[in-house]
Amino acid sequence: MPRFRLNRSELTLWAVLLVLAVAAPLLRLNRLHKIAPGLKFDEGWNGIYALQVLQGEHALTFGDKDGLGIYLIALATNFLGRTPLTLRLPTALASIFTVFVVFWLGRLLFGWDERGRETRWRGLVIGGVASGLLAVSLGQTILGRTSYRGSFLPLFLALCLALLWWGWTRRRWWAIMLAGVCAGLLPYIYYPARFVPFLFLFFGTSLLMPLRSVSLKRIQTELPWAATFTGTAGLVAAPIFLHYIRNPDLFFNQRIQMLFIFREYLGAPVLTLAKVLAVHVWEVLAKFSFRLLAGCCSPFEHAVTLNSWEAFFFWLGVAIAVWQWKRRPAYRLLLLWVGLLFLPAFLADTKNTMRMVGAVPSIYLLVAVGVWETFQWSASRKLVGAKTWPSLFGIAICAVIVIQGASTYRTVFDKGTANSFYHYDIIWPAFAQRLNARPAEKDTVYFITHQRYDAFDYLYQETSLVVRTYPDVPDLDHHIEASLAEMEDVSTVKVVNWVDWSPTIEWKSNFKADFLTILLDKYGRYVATEDFDGIHVDSYVDISLNRPWVLFEDLPSPVIYDGGITLEGLALGSSRVKLPRRQRFDAEQSRSLLIGMLWQTASDLAVDYSISLRLYNDDDDRVFQTDHVLRKPYEYLLTTSLWTSKPVGTVFDLDIPNELAAGEYELRIVVYDVETSTPTVEVGVWEPETTLGRVQLP
Repeated sequence: MPRFRLNRSELTLWAVLLVLAVAAPLLRLNRLHKIAPGLKFDEGWNGIYALQVLQGEHALTFGDKDGLGIYLIALATNFLGRTPLTLRLPTALASIFTVFVVFWLGRLLFGWDERGRETRWRGLVIGGVASGLLAVSLGQTILGRTSYRGSFLPLFLALCLALLWWGWTRRRWWAIMLAGVCAGLLPYIYYPARFVPFLFLFFGTSLLMPLRSVSLKRIQTELPWAATFTGTAGLVAAPIFLHYIRNPDLFFNQRIQMLFIFREYLGAPVLTLAKVLAVHVWEVLAKFSFRLLAGCCSPFEHAVTLNSWEAFFFWLGVAIAVWQWKRRPAYRLLLLWVGLLFLPAFLADTKNTMRMVGAVPSIYLLVAVGVWETFQWSASRKLVGAKTWPSLFGIAICAVIVIQGASTYRTVFDKGTANSFYHYDIIWPAFAQRLNARPAEKDTVYFITHQRYDAFDYLYQETSLVVRTYPDVPDLDHHIEASLAEMEDVSTVKVVNWVDWSPTIEWKSNFKADFLTILLDKYGRYVATEDFDGIHVDSYVDISLNRPWVLFEDLPSPVIYDGGITLEGLALGSSRVKLPRRQRFDAEQSRSLLIGMLWQTASDLAVDYSISLRLYNDDDDRVFQTDHVLRKPYEYLLTTSLWTSKPVGTVFDLDIPNELAAGEYELRIVVYDVETSTPTVEVGVWEPETTLGRVQLP
């Protein structure tokens, strides 16, 4: 029976592969199906575009997104259904495969010297360290667990270069053609891939330098290989190139123009542009490698950033590559790769290191180069025995990678990222999952007026009828009435409202849902409110379409103030009957009273106004007061001095205190200058207080 014996380097190779096969999937796939902490904004839109693909709407680009990632998500959705796991699985697998491709690329680039002699240990160490650090990286782990199209760029670019290097050095036509296919797919992935052709051009040119040493015979020998690679890449990329030629506005789309660093400096002197670029480059590099402090950044800001010891070895690797530029083509490739794929981050004004994601493989390979050269230098000093030192150094590097992996695991799975509200949509995906788990409600319709619906639309399985409506407030009543008239056998209407409890916002952020609640308070019967962890659903039955659905009907005539502002209309929640001027309505103890107002301001108004809502008893004593600055909903900074002549609707909660005695109260309003607290008076009445109605508390 034959016996198989492996030498030390082969055992190390298999050990590295085993570790990578455990670490990368563990960090990328573990609990990937869990919805918490929600979906990132881009993830929801990727899911919506994937659903469009499944419905037959095929395209090369979707909005401002390239198509390859969308099609991979659509493929996964077709087989696995609409779940967070489906949405994130393609990028998670891409992140895992990138780890192994980087290991292979490191061995290819450094496993042989310039004379063709095998340097097995150098390739094994550089490939192993680079792939190991990539596998346990916090930023790359979070990025790999997120449905973000940029995750595919490192994989396809690294695979392209690995196949190209392997095929060229070993004269394999099929490898060159596969490399061309990978290169042709890059324009379908992410904007930074547009810099990759320059990488091929500059690196290929560097192999011919100096030109006087290149013979015609060599050019004739290499030209068919170059033509095969270029031709294959061109054929694969031809559809997207023709698409951009026919639609040049998509190539430099609005998103790219908005982020361009020089957009505010067009026509400026060259020195000014150079200064702006230099400052921005410094900021990006600082954020990338030596300004990151523990706990200062969100998980997404770790996407391509290095910790302090990785940054040290990275810059050491860069310095060594510059020093060895002429002697070693692998170093030239890595330097050009880093320099060109850093450009998207340098040219975008958000200082976001995510845009250098295409350089990720070269970044970690340069870190590994710095580690290898450090080992070589320390071994030459003979500080420890020649046979002992490689083992000690290897154990130390492995220990650091293991510790870093444990830290990443703890950060992702123990601490979690559930508090990253800025980066994740947490509430709406959870609401979709909760609705999916409920039995189908055949006679019920949910009205959603919230602007953010991408994650919900992808995950919701349509168990009940959902209507997404986002008209202007004055048209809301007509739109809802028309929607209900088109539906048959709907006996229950549910209003979905997301409440933002931010201390800087003085009203419910979904103010259109609040106006819808006012309508249904008047023309239906409220039965219950359900709480879905931040989303409140009010249920109404006995909806009547025979009454006119009119907002702002509770004010018989506009209230004109002498300060250039007019209260055009009033809409009070919980109204039961329509009464002139001194309206009487019931305020339920379990729910706050919604007060909607329609305002009109003069075009040249230079005053910012607040309102004061007050309750008075029969003895004319003020028993309750709440004040609000008048701001345009969804545009918090737009106070009345910044409003246009177009009417503005606002809505406020009147939270009636529980300790207020039962009885009848009068609701009044005062409009006053925010800065001076000086009230403005009603024209013709010349009093600051205006009576809006009567409140009957049970």
